[in-house]
Amino acid sequence: MKYKILYTLLAFGIIACGCKKTTFDEASKGEALGAFAVTAPANNTMLVLNSATPNKAITITWSAAKPGVNTAPTYKFVAALKTGSIEQPIVEFPSDNGGNATKLTLTQKQLDDALKAKGIADGAKAELIWRVIADNGSIKVNGDTFNISITRFGDGVSNFILYGPVSSADVITINPILTAQSLNFKWQKSFAGKAGASVTYKVKFIKPDGSFTTPLFEFTSNNSGLDSNLSVSYKDFDAALTAAGLADQSAIAKLKWSVEATSGTFTKFSDYTNDVSILRDVNLYMVGDASEFGWDNGNPTYMYRDETDRGSYIYTGYLNAGDFKFITVVGSWDTQYGNNGSNGVSLKAKGSDPDPGTYKVTTAGFYTVKININAMTFSITPYSTTGATVYPSIGIIGNFNGWGDITAMSKTAFNPHIWMITQIFAADTELKFRIASGWDVNWGSAPTNKEGKYGKGVRDGSNLIVKAGTYKILFNDLTGDYIFYTK
Repeated sequence: MKYKILYTLLAFGIIACGCKKTTFDEASKGEALGAFAVTAPANNTMLVLNSATPNKAITITWSAAKPGVNTAPTYKFVAALKTGSIEQPIVEFPSDNGGNATKLTLTQKQLDDALKAKGIADGAKAELIWRVIADNGSIKVNGDTFNISITRFGDGVSNFILYGPVSSADVITINPILTAQSLNFKWQKSFAGKAGASVTYKVKFIKPDGSFTTPLFEFTSNNSGLDSNLSVSYKDFDAALTAAGLADQSAIAKLKWSVEATSGTFTKFSDYTNDVSILRDVNLYMVGDASEFGWDNGNPTYMYRDETDRGSYIYTGYLNAGDFKFITVVGSWDTQYGNNGSNGVSLKAKGSDPDPGTYKVTTAGFYTVKININAMTFSITPYSTTGATVYPSIGIIGNFNGWGDITAMSKTAFNPHIWMITQIFAADTELKFRIASGWDVNWGSAPTNKEGKYGKGVRDGSNLIVKAGTYKILFNDLTGDYIFYTK
């Protein structure tokens, strides 16, 4: 019996010993540190420090190195001369946040000062190798080694922006023969990085998919490049477009423009680029004692246009016995078209050129006058108004006035078939020409010319589509001719 009790006690002792908790030391006795990758800048980056923008930031970024169990790494940027060793750097910077961030942010001046302290001359290019090093105290991991060239502060120009013309879907219409009127480009003044140095500018133009390194054409700014604006005559701009292969004046030239500022050997483009669309077109107005308003060039008779031939201008209406010629700008005698001496066409392109002759009306009456400034041809023929309706009222009607009633146009006793109005459209609109009430007599456009600014009205034709803006609108009920002059 006593042996049985002994065996039982031994069994309990063994079980008790088997259930006892064993304590282990779970603390890591070592560290590890994973690899990481630089994300910017790219290898072989060429960096030119700008003395006029010393506070501009330079940023170097990389992914995080996976730390060991206890200690997160710190990082530093190191750089050495390409002819030297990366193990003996000439420049060192801890990363942001005391070395804890995976980013280094420096000003251009900080980097320039560091290179200057190592004897790199002003304006000199330093060919460097660089890397980022991760260090957790016991293990260091080197990032890949990259090449970079850094040009120290020398010449420089400050950042600047363009003022105008601003980017817009609107088309700027210019008269390509005018030397007295100009396109004007303006931008913010830039300042040189070196004391006493000057900045000069060039305005460069490209197609929308082009590059400013190979512009279509360029102009030096006013005052031999020293002014922060450019005035270029319509004629010179047309010549530049033509020389660049954009010779079709009937096509809208869609361009981008930017400004390149230069000080010494340093060049910099404006911070932004602007879009501009140019249409080269000529307005024509009749003046003379044969016309309604005589020789008052501030109040001429507006010509209509042939929608199929943009160089052809038409007027059908009453004329006094007397003389007339044509001007291209209201209020100016600088550019004129007139008689070449044999009823052809002569051009006075600028103010210093001799005036052309006049055309003569021997008998007062209704006439159709045609002049083509491309073919340089002219004709005047009598026009019969027999059976023509004299309407008491005609106006415009469309979305802009709710299609409810016409906005009446005016006419004069001299020309009872020519109607005119100056109208502001706050938004794009569709419209027609119509008599005072009812739709029995209305004029629209040909289906192929709904967006045209001039053409021949068609009875019960398509709605004209007119962009927002201010226009002087003319309509001739004898011929259906209409034209929208942008004010």
